[in-house]
Amino acid sequence: MLSKRLSLLAAAVTAISATAHAADVSHCVDVSVPRQAVQAHQGKWIELTQDQWEFLRGVYAMNPLTPPGLPYGDKAALAKVDGNADGLIFFIDGDRACTPMAAPQALLGLMEDIAAAKIKHEGQGL
Repeated sequence: MLSKRLSLLAAAVTAISATAHAADVSHCVDVSVPRQAVQAHQGKWIELTQDQWEFLRGVYAMNPLTPPGLPYGDKAALAKVDGNADGLIFFIDGDRACTPMAAPQALLGLMEDIAAAKIKHEGQGL
């Protein structure tokens, strides 16, 4: 579960996005808005690798808490706030940050493995 600080950050970014682009169905906002909000909360804005972005597109598409379909953009960034194991993913479309997606600690661990090209086969197989 997201911490209160991260939840407030996500709510603020979403509210700003809705206000700034009420007619824009993409629910995107200038990337500087969430980046500055993260920095204001002594957080980190981390650009993700292309492999991480590809992986997260699939997670987004299958996540019942995100809109149907694939996310906007061609890259992604992770917002992390100190003292919280979870994060917030923003899909980046040009100079716009789009619909945030919660990133629990377990997902962040998988993303680290993808960045390091670690392949883990867990389970019994066929």
